[in-house]
Amino acid sequence: MNVERKQLIELCDKFLNDEISSNDLTVFAFNAIMSDEMEWDDEVISDTLFEWDNEEINFPINKVNMKLWKNRLENDIDELIIYNSWNFHIESQKEICEKYGSNWKPINKTLNIGISENLDLETLNGLRHKAKKGEVCWFIWSGEYSEDENFFKPICAEHLMQKKPKLIDYLGLDEGYRFLITESGYEDVWFDEKLLEIEKPNG
Repeated sequence: MNVERKQLIELCDKFLNDEISSNDLTVFAFNAIMSDEMEWDDEVISDTLFEWDNEEINFPINKVNMKLWKNRLENDIDELIIYNSWNFHIESQKEICEKYGSNWKPINKTLNIGISENLDLETLNGLRHKAKKGEVCWFIWSGEYSEDENFFKPICAEHLMQKKPKLIDYLGLDEGYRFLITESGYEDVWFDEKLLEIEKPNG
């Protein structure tokens, strides 16, 4: 039996529609890899099956990643590492810091940062306050800024990567830096000394 991309795309759709579970995909992938009767000559199929076979050492089987697997199967666009590997973004962080004259001051990926509820608008803003180790230092929002104490919600920096991976590239900027980026590619980064003096927002 020849395994084709369209079969895996159908499985992606079933998972996204809650018709099958991650365990169903793992079992399918394991059986395909171990079978003497199933074969394929496609590197993308191979990668997908081996990734589904062991999510512990590859990528979590969730809806964000499933859309990325489907996109790779349909369009040969592979963005899984961008949405899943913190270390992948380190080089981009260093490049942005060098470009704008900042020291590279990375945060721990398990640190909470503050984000506004809607990060799907065109413009994204971020700023980094001076903070004690382990405290929230980054605050990111889209739309109109608000002083409301509930405006920022805490999220683990690593989990933000699955929402807006591009933002991770800016989290190496030093204390006192701000950025403004848009979905269309505009980028502005600058140092704001006042951030080292004023009180942090609630996060």
